[in-house]
Amino acid sequence: MAVPLGVLIGLLTCAIGLVILERLCFMRQFGRLLKSFPFLTNLQILRKITWRDGLESLLRARTGEPLERPFGTNLRFCDWGQLQFNPVYLTGEPLEEEDPIETGVTLGTRARKPLHLGIPVVIGGMSYGNALSYRSKIALARATALAETATDSGNGPLLEEERENAGHYILQLPRGYWSKDPAILRQADLIEIGLGHGAWNSAPVRIKGYKVEAELAKRIGAIPGLDLLIESHLPEGRNVAELKRYIRELRRITGGVPIGVKIGATHYIERELERILAAGADLFIFDGTEGGTHGAPTILADDLGLPALPALCRAVQYLEDTGQRQTISLMVGGGLYTPGDALKCLALGADAVMIGTAACLALSHTQVVKTLPWEPPTELLFHGGKQEFKFDPQLGAEHLNKFLQSWILEMKEVARALGKRSLRELTRKDLVALDRLAAAMTGVEYFEPRPKEKQ
Repeated sequence: MAVPLGVLIGLLTCAIGLVILERLCFMRQFGRLLKSFPFLTNLQILRKITWRDGLESLLRARTGEPLERPFGTNLRFCDWGQLQFNPVYLTGEPLEEEDPIETGVTLGTRARKPLHLGIPVVIGGMSYGNALSYRSKIALARATALAETATDSGNGPLLEEERENAGHYILQLPRGYWSKDPAILRQADLIEIGLGHGAWNSAPVRIKGYKVEAELAKRIGAIPGLDLLIESHLPEGRNVAELKRYIRELRRITGGVPIGVKIGATHYIERELERILAAGADLFIFDGTEGGTHGAPTILADDLGLPALPALCRAVQYLEDTGQRQTISLMVGGGLYTPGDALKCLALGADAVMIGTAACLALSHTQVVKTLPWEPPTELLFHGGKQEFKFDPQLGAEHLNKFLQSWILEMKEVARALGKRSLRELTRKDLVALDRLAAAMTGVEYFEPRPKEKQ
């Protein structure tokens, strides 16, 4: 039986009135609270710590365990905005809209089978099981096929379905026992020996047993429900001599795909790079301490390592000083959220960049409404998330591909303003530093006019 319109209007009016009354009561109570001495006293703590610090303190007090934070540190150690590109007018020849800009890059140029990519932006290592869900990994793979780039397995197992959907596949060899079978190694377009990364560094990683459910255990060759340990050392390469033998063996098995070594950036980066080069790697891969993760202890993400910007500049300087800049490829990541960040990395000497957190944001896009506001986006993208089966991989892949295309189009616009026909043509000379620290750190010219020499 239809409800009369007048009744509906009456009910709606009553509901609005109740809401207004409730709000007024709340405001009166809140006003009294604001005037109370205890409230004002407690409020002073916010002058000492942030809301996030306070909440994390409460979580530590509740669990007594190291606190894990997804997506890495919230700290911004270096300001990429202190570097700006120099457009040309009459000092050069800016390009027109129809002028093509070359975006391709080759990684591992001295390898027998170098990896050729259409764009210099790669999806960094995010593992299945310990971090992302099956559906998320398939979406990443499909997006990279559309964008003509590569996806990274992360330190989890190789997913056959992910490999089938990927354009190019980077296989990360973890400090665990899995993904080392020759049949698996031969499926990679590039091998990444994972000695560590920015948010975890070289600390051992324990994958809790509740994450090792039947499907993951089957793929990784483990016992369901038991913890897995990723050791602090790579079992096959505890020193330079062992690592050199291992790289030689990997080349033999794979037929000569590029072999890279990945670490988290450190103040010892030159010494680490010296040893990696001595072992015969084709690529040096690292991310700064801003790099994301599935949930590293906050102290590892916040207080260990070196930010990406100074680490990149020091690595490039070392390669130039030792005459090896043209023989080894360089890939960097960690806290890169805009096409400008990525392009500045290329200008400073990187061959390619890695993204992770930014890719996850693009991947979820409109689908994030399936979790918000009651659940975080991790419940949609992460393995074991409450809403992981609601995630549409094909839609996610389309959104991430559009995100990558947007980045590349913007990078091309900058190249045209600089008069460059290829992203590979960018150098430090195309940048200007807005403060002395950025200038000293990067070797980029400081904007302040030089004083005139005395006659």
